[in-house]
Amino acid sequence: MLTAASQSLTNGRCVQANLTARGSAAVQSAVRTLRLWGARIRDRHTFPVLDARDLRDLRVSRWDVERELAKPFWRD
Repeated sequence: MLTAASQSLTNGRCVQANLTARGSAAVQSAVRTLRLWGARIRDRHTFPVLDARDLRDLRVSRWDVERELAKPFWRD
């Protein structure tokens, strides 16, 4: 049988574990976002070095490239 003191301690541990899990999820989400942004930056830096043949192979026009380069890295 649990006493009031041990119940509050147990509840405190549950709350702490829950907060830790939420904090961990927030950190994981932030890391995923930063990786996505980094990938976009790298991808957009490769566009200017593509020649007309490469663009045709990708089925992308120079206008599409210019439009993509004008976007900020956080926008898809």
